Amino acid sequence: MILVVVGLQGSGKSTVAKILRDKGIRVIEIGDIWRELVKKAGIPMSDTKATREFTMQLREEKGKDIYARYACERIGDSTENTVIMGVRSTYELDYIKNKMKNVKVLALEASLKIRFERMHERMKPEDPKTLEEFMWLEQRNNQGFMADKKEAEHGLPVLIRGADYIIHNSSTLTALEADLEKVLADIPGFKI
Repeated sequence: MILVVVGLQGSGKSTVAKILRDKGIRVIEIGDIWRELVKKAGIPMSDTKATREFTMQLREEKGKDIYARYACERIGDSTENTVIMGVRSTYELDYIKNKMKNVKVLALEASLKIRFERMHERMKPEDPKTLEEFMWLEQRNNQGFMADKKEAEHGLPVLIRGADYIIHNSSTLTALEADLEKVLADIPGFKI
């Protein structure tokens, strides 16, 4: 069983990843793959626009499903339940669904205000520092990080709307954990 977790930046994906790891569930984060590639390219993580442009260029050159291909490589032939965090386009999700069996999608949602506040508090090097950078990132998320604005039909909002499960992560950590437990219990074949 593969659970794909999607959500806009600041929606709680890293927190969910930690909760799942603490339960002994294998987690592959697209963000970790991305950070490895950005570091290898020599781009400073603090340069939000340069890292996002790198992402767009990589997808244009190597395929719009490049990060999904890296994630599936890491899974290999394993039959272990696995969670893939941070898929950002229908191209990536379609690749995973074509490569793997039993794929379900969980979307995390939170308001724009809450997500910006969370990013401001956590301050990962790649997080936007200003509201202007955050809004630029929102636009990129909405069009799937593709250069062509017509790509919006393949972006995160489409994945979120089509998810099998949705958690509205606007409350406490305890509420998030309880909602996640309900989702995991509802997925046939997903053993903890």
